[in-house]
Amino acid sequence: MTVSYNSAVSSNSTITFFRLLLRWRGSIWKSISGELLLWTICYYIVFVIYRFALTAQAQRKFEQIAGYIDEHMACIPLTFMLGFFVSIIIRRWRDTFENMGWIENLALTLVNLLEGGGRENTNMRRTIIRYTVLSQVLVFRDISMRVRRRFPTMDSLVDAGFMSKQELEELSKIELAYNRYWKPLHWAIGVSFQALEKKYFETPWARICVQNEIESFRTNLALLCNFDWVPVPISYPQVVFLAVRSYFVLCLVCRQFLVGDEVENRDDIEFYVPFMTLLEYTFLVGWMKVAEGLLNPLGEDDDDFECSFVIDKNITTGFYIVDNEYGACPDLTPDRFTDPEYNPIFFDDSEFHDGGGVLMGSAEQHSLETQNENNQTTSEDHLLRFRRASSGGRRNTLYYLSRRLSMGFHRHD
Repeated sequence: MTVSYNSAVSSNSTITFFRLLLRWRGSIWKSISGELLLWTICYYIVFVIYRFALTAQAQRKFEQIAGYIDEHMACIPLTFMLGFFVSIIIRRWRDTFENMGWIENLALTLVNLLEGGGRENTNMRRTIIRYTVLSQVLVFRDISMRVRRRFPTMDSLVDAGFMSKQELEELSKIELAYNRYWKPLHWAIGVSFQALEKKYFETPWARICVQNEIESFRTNLALLCNFDWVPVPISYPQVVFLAVRSYFVLCLVCRQFLVGDEVENRDDIEFYVPFMTLLEYTFLVGWMKVAEGLLNPLGEDDDDFECSFVIDKNITTGFYIVDNEYGACPDLTPDRFTDPEYNPIFFDDSEFHDGGGVLMGSAEQHSLETQNENNQTTSEDHLLRFRRASSGGRRNTLYYLSRRLSMGFHRHD
């Protein structure tokens, strides 16, 4: 379920964002708490071994190893790797959401172009909507575990009303080793041809508009399938996740507070809690968890998309539009703005009321004084001045080049 917090940050204040940090569901604290606790336990295990279990000679060897690791930790380019990887994942996440498929365009096109308020006309509109959403359900069943659990078998789609037993039999007759998402959309286009034959469309162009909306919906579903079939190459997340975790495994050794007298850059103040390393762990691992959580946006994490909600919204909204909105339009009446004496009413605290925040050109606020007749300048005068300046510049350039050439010849002589 997507975690919504926009209403909580509607105003920019310090308290608002502190409250945002205290949220648990979908937060960085929930993402890293388990691994951070495990890392802290391992850190203190190494701490106890180094301080109390090793001999003095073994401690000096441990300190040499820790110093060597700390000196070469910068060889792991974590910031570059994480930044590039997260940007790729965010872009795929955004493209996935933009192609989830929404039924309103098709429903509005149907209700306005497939004419008639009779039972058959309405049934045709409803059937096209149902077939289109059925295709979406078939796609979501194969790319989202939440939808798969909701509709574990094809018979469950019959029980839910998305298809009839006869339609399931027709779908099962297709002997194809590949997916059959296209079949319900083929049925929907076939229904539009039946409506054209019965003159429910005024022109063939109207039926083509409906078909274009169906094809656009299919394109969205195809892109979702493509993202699921071809994810980010597995070697890329592997190297990023391995680099981050290897970095903090090495930190278990090199971030210990060393006690030897021969240690270079020894800290004068001894801390028993590695504050800076814990902060670094929170930021870098939290950054990596962003990519892990969005790697499959159709999964079951807190911030994954609600595929079941999209299905329910599409089938309900689509049916309502094609059932109740045919020919529905308020009576045409003059609006209040036709009255020249009517002024819109604004609240006292509205920024628009006092002119603040108005979108306008940056030069529009400046009023330039007009010159009098004795000092009037025309566009022809400006053009003449520009030509004179240009010709003068060219003459100066030619003069400069000729002088340089003559000086060169004299030197050669």
